[in-house]
This record gives sequence, structure tokens and C-alpha cells, in this order.
Amino acid sequence: KKGSVSSVSSFELKSVYRFMAVFNPFLMGGMLLFKIALPFVLVVATFRTITTLENINKTAVLCLLLILADIKSMHFFFGIRTEGSWKDIGQSISIFGIANFIIVMVLLLFMSTARIASGVSYRSKTV
Repeated sequence: KKGSVSSVSSFELKSVYRFMAVFNPFLMGGMLLFKIALPFVLVVATFRTITTLENINKTAVLCLLLILADIKSMHFFFGIRTEGSWKDIGQSISIFGIANFIIVMVLLLFMSTARIASGVSYRSKTV
């Protein structure tokens, strides 16, 4: 998995061994969660900053985001399998649950980044 996009969200401890000399599972787990959450936080903070700079109605943008996320969630809901192996059934339910969890996380991140984007100002340059 070296160099692939999927290695960014992997739960392998190899990525945190470089930062620690002693095995500490709680700190390593925290570092792994930080590694996975960081792209979400950066994207949502950038999105919030853009909506602040452009004076876009945040409620309308958030509603649009929720509508798109619900469409994605419905796609996974109708993909849940009720027949087949237990692995296939569990995997389809897990994918649906993760999709719904991401919706909640994006909402929480969008609300929490209000503090980050509150001090953003934009100076327009005349050409």
C-alpha cells in the first residue's frame, strides 16, 4: 500500500512507529485517529472559510450538503443485503453506518470550524 491513497486511512501502526520510541497503544491510537480526521477537518475548515469570504448563506450550503449526503446514504441503504454470507451482510450494513456517521461528523466539524473561520477577512484588490 505504499504511496496509494488508501494508505492514508489505513489503521496500520507502521505509520506511527516513526514518531514513537516506546510502544504506547493509547497514544498510537490517538495518532491514527488524528491522521484519519485531519483531512476532514482541513476540507471542512476550507469550505467554511470560502463560505465566510464569499458571504454565502451557511444554512443554505449546509442544507445542500445534507441533501447530497442523504442521497448518498439512501444509495447505501438500498444496497444493504439481507441474503448471502454473514460477511456480505455485515459489510453492507457497516458501509451504511459509516456513511451516516460521516454525515454527523461533517455537521459537527462545520459547526466547530466557525471559530476558526471567524477571524478571516478578505481585502479586494483593484486591478
